[in-house]
Amino acid sequence: MKCLPLLRISARLLDLHDAQREPGNSPVYTQEERAGWRDGRYLDLACIVLDVLRGFAHESGNEFIGFDALLISVREVDLQVDPEELRYVLNVLARPTELWSIDRSDGRADLVSDKQTNLVERTYYAEDYRLTATGRDAISVSSNISDFAYAEGDALKLLRAIETGDFDVVPSFSDGLLDTIRFASVELRQEIERGQIDQESDVFKVKMPRFRDVIEKTSELLRQAEARLKSWRAPESNDELDEVLVIDVYDLEHQVLRVYQALESFGRDLAELTQIAAKRRTSAVTATDFLDVALNLVKRPPSERQLVSLFRRFGPLRLNGVFPSPVDVRGKVRISLTKEEIAPRFETVVGGSEAIDTRLRFLGEYGDVIRSRLASGPLPLSEALERGWCVVDGTLELAELLGVYVSPWELSEDEPIELRIPRDVATRVDCVVGELIYSDLELARIERSASA
Repeated sequence: MKCLPLLRISARLLDLHDAQREPGNSPVYTQEERAGWRDGRYLDLACIVLDVLRGFAHESGNEFIGFDALLISVREVDLQVDPEELRYVLNVLARPTELWSIDRSDGRADLVSDKQTNLVERTYYAEDYRLTATGRDAISVSSNISDFAYAEGDALKLLRAIETGDFDVVPSFSDGLLDTIRFASVELRQEIERGQIDQESDVFKVKMPRFRDVIEKTSELLRQAEARLKSWRAPESNDELDEVLVIDVYDLEHQVLRVYQALESFGRDLAELTQIAAKRRTSAVTATDFLDVALNLVKRPPSERQLVSLFRRFGPLRLNGVFPSPVDVRGKVRISLTKEEIAPRFETVVGGSEAIDTRLRFLGEYGDVIRSRLASGPLPLSEALERGWCVVDGTLELAELLGVYVSPWELSEDEPIELRIPRDVATRVDCVVGELIYSDLELARIERSASA
C-alpha cells in the first residue's frame, strides 16, 4: 500500500480542518513545517500493517488476528521492528478521531461530524486486530488507477450501472471519467510542448497508439450507455421511473453525452499532437542563442547613436580599472570566408601598394608626437582630443587613440608608461567626435629611481 498519494490529497484539507484562524485575521497562511521526526518510520510501519491485515482479510474473511501473528508477518518485511513501536502504530490506527464538516447535500448548510476514522479495529479483551470499513476504503483509494489507458474499464462500469438501474452512481462515474479524459489531454499536450516527446520516444511509439485504441473502445461503450438510457425513457417504463427514480433520466443522458463529446475532442487533439510530435515541433519559447546574437553584432555593428545610448544606460561612469570597450575591436574582427573565397591567389601586379593596418598608420602619424609630449609631463585624454590626435587621413579613429590609453606599452617597450584614472567624469562636445561622457585618462612616464 502507498500512503503518500493519500497524504498528498488530505494534508492541506487537514490543515484547514485544524485551522484556528479567527474572523478578521490575516488571510496569509504561514505554517509550513509539520510536527514529527521527518524520517517516515511510523508511516512506513503503518503501510506494512495495513498490507498484512489486508492479506489476512483475504485468507480468513476479515477475521481478527493476534498481535504475535501480526508481529511475525510484519517482521517478514522489516526485521528490525520493535514490538512497542508496532503497538504504538496499532493504537494510533485503532483510535477514532472526530471530524467536522458542512453538509450541503439537501440544499442546506448543516454542520455534521464523523468518527469513523479508525483504519484498524481492536478487540477490548485481547490484542486482536482487523481492518475496518474505512481501512478497506483507504487501501482501495490508494490503489486506484485513474490513468486514461484504463478509461475503458471506467466506461464499462458506467454502462453496467445504467443497465442495472443503479442511477445514483452514474453522475460520479461520469464526472470521474470526464476528469480522466480532460486531464490526460492536458498532460500530454504539456509534455509535447516541453519537448519531452518526439517520434523516437516510447510515448509516441507505444502510449499514443494505445490511447487511440482506448478512445475507439470507450466510444463504443458510451454509445451503448446512451442507447440504454434512451431505452429507459421508453413510454412503457416512464411511469415506473417517475415513482422510484430521484434523478431525471434526461440529466443522466446529458452527462453521458458530455463524456462522449470530451472523448471525441481528445481524439482530435491526439491526432494534432501526433503530428506535432512527429515533426518535433514545439510551441514553447526556445532559449536565446547568445552566440548567434554576438555573431550578428559582429556582422552588423551598432551605430554610434546606439553605442552612446547603451553606454549611458549600462556603461560605468567611474572607472576603477581597465574596462574593455566594444569599440576596441571595431574593424579588427574579420568574418571567416568560405573555402572558395579564401583559396590562395597569386598577385602578378608589380609594385602594388600594400594596405597598412589602421593601428600602424595611427602610431606612424602620432606615435612620436605622443612620446615627445610625455617627456614634458602627463598627457590627459582631453588634451589629445583638443590637438586632434584622433583623426587619421581625415577619418575619425577615436578607437585607436583610446587603444593607446588602454595599452600604453604599444608606444614604447623600453620606457614604462602608466595609466592614471581620475574619479570625476568629464563631458565634451566637439564637431568631430560629437558629444562624449568619459573619464579624463592620463598617460605618464614612470620615474626611475636612482638605485635602479
